[in-house]
Amino acid sequence: MIFRTSSEQDLLVGEAAQVARKKVKDVLVDILSGVTLECGAETWSFISILMRDEWIGDYPEVKRYHKSRKVIEVRVQLPIYEFKDAGEMQQVGLMLDAVLRSVEMMKEIKSLKLTENDALVLKESVEKARAKLIS
Repeated sequence: MIFRTSSEQDLLVGEAAQVARKKVKDVLVDILSGVTLECGAETWSFISILMRDEWIGDYPEVKRYHKSRKVIEVRVQLPIYEFKDAGEMQQVGLMLDAVLRSVEMMKEIKSLKLTENDALVLKESVEKARAKLIS
């Protein structure tokens, strides 16, 4: 499985979100490299959203499956002020929490047909990443 990340973020968080996201991405790319899901999806596109309260409504959470490209797209909101005030390891933890929550969101995508085993494999991958990143 291919893991890709992107973000929609306020300048308030500066480069911290990119740093945390890159750390998470690098580890998950490695962990997921040999994973094949029963549902047939081949790419997991995770987009983190870090926006101020007054703008967050313009950046809704999204969960969709692009069947022809076999891409799961999940956009997840993170608590911007908690993230901004957190230390680097806490920021990585918050990013991992959002990635883990994205797996729960995937279960709601009817066209994806994510199996329980698929969800378990993805969750275990995130927890392996957490163990590597947060010590």
